[in-house]
Amino acid sequence: MDVVNQAELAVNAFFQALGGGLQSIMGIITLLGSEIFYILFMPTIYWCVDAWAGLRIGVMLLSSACFNGFFKVLLKGPRPYWISDKIVPGVHESSFGIPSGHAMNSTAVWGWSALETKNRRVIWAAGILVLLISISRLVLGVHFLSDVLLGLVLGIALLLVFNKINRPLGAWLKKQTLTNQLLLAFFSSLFIIGLSAMVMALSGDWQMPAEWAARAGEVDPLSLEGALMTGGLWFGMLGGFAWLRIRRGVIQSNFGTWQRILRYLVGIAGVMVLYAGLGSLFPDNLGLISAVLRYFRYFLIGLWIACLSPLLFEKLKIGRIEPDFETRTTAPMT
Repeated sequence: MDVVNQAELAVNAFFQALGGGLQSIMGIITLLGSEIFYILFMPTIYWCVDAWAGLRIGVMLLSSACFNGFFKVLLKGPRPYWISDKIVPGVHESSFGIPSGHAMNSTAVWGWSALETKNRRVIWAAGILVLLISISRLVLGVHFLSDVLLGLVLGIALLLVFNKINRPLGAWLKKQTLTNQLLLAFFSSLFIIGLSAMVMALSGDWQMPAEWAARAGEVDPLSLEGALMTGGLWFGMLGGFAWLRIRRGVIQSNFGTWQRILRYLVGIAGVMVLYAGLGSLFPDNLGLISAVLRYFRYFLIGLWIACLSPLLFEKLKIGRIEPDFETRTTAPMT
């Protein structure tokens, strides 16, 4: 791996030699594959375009994040600037390098978003966006070419698998009771956390090489924070959606015109209060207690997005919830 990485440094050096202007542009493009952007993007589809499409995009994002975190810890690959002083990082990253999360997540999220539209032009546009996001990671010096390629391959594989199981899995879930759906959402969220915890436990006494640590800055690549975030969001989103659909119905995302704008503003305000507010209130240095609080924080964010905000929209008369008599398995965005 080290020999391959040393050879790949030439790719990063080539892009960085093209100048600071390119790095500035790519610094903006890379944000389209960041965690905070997806937190802002995903609810927009759910609240204002198509609830079912938004739910599926959310499942794709969290599934991709889960497996990306697993493979990162399993493979334990460095980032270019960890092994070479010649590569200047455009952003700071605290996790392992391979596979690229930006490449994998953007393939899964933007790829599935485009497939939801069933529009060839949108699919091509999504492909170009994924390519640009992937290249941005090379330009910014935070990924090797192999990191990006593996991320793209895994993202495409996830797309193919989800496309295959989406309909039968949705039909099976619809037959389950609310209790069973809530239990499935909860225990699958624990599986997400357990998957990363297991590979970390198997890592034994692994220590970051001194050469990496000297250049990496403040990092914690064996942290469970990413898995706790993903697991919490997963339980909150899927559990909240199941409860709302069975007890009340599904939010009518196409309701109103100006109401859509208000739904987004009110909804995102709630997301940011939970994201930033609880993030500043909950301590992060209390071991297991901090881990539980992090899971709970993101559970609340997922619950807010999928269930609590639609109920508030209805109270404020800027949203409508209608009974779901038949679950759709394909829902082109309009």
